[in-house]
Amino acid sequence: MDLRLKYPPQPKYARSLADVCVEAAARVSGITLDYSIESLSLVEKEIDSFIGQKLQTDKIASTLFCFGCYLGELLAQHVGGHWIPTDESKMKGLTPWPMVVQMNNGDCWNPIGKVFKRFEEGRSEDLGYFFKIAGGKVG
Repeated sequence: MDLRLKYPPQPKYARSLADVCVEAAARVSGITLDYSIESLSLVEKEIDSFIGQKLQTDKIASTLFCFGCYLGELLAQHVGGHWIPTDESKMKGLTPWPMVVQMNNGDCWNPIGKVFKRFEEGRSEDLGYFFKIAGGKVG
């Protein structure tokens, strides 16, 4: 998969990649992603529109990657955590993505992979539910 990102896919650039997503969503779709938990529903609507257009994963991989960074930034900001290289995490060898979010309690989550799964498998891969589980708010 060929990612054409404005910044390298490294933890120190995760916020910048998420901001790319915010800017593109405003410019292309006229939606405001404001880093609120509620904005996840707008991300899902955008992903649903990609599905409806029958876009191929490789054509929008960079966009999906940036949406994953946005989801990860929501986790880091609202729940507490930070991006780390996958190779330095408990998820080493479990995901092809180069970075994951490590929560303050040590748990690791793969928001980039989740966004790709949401695109590939549809609504059953709910981003809001993922956020709740990662934040320990389900149960």
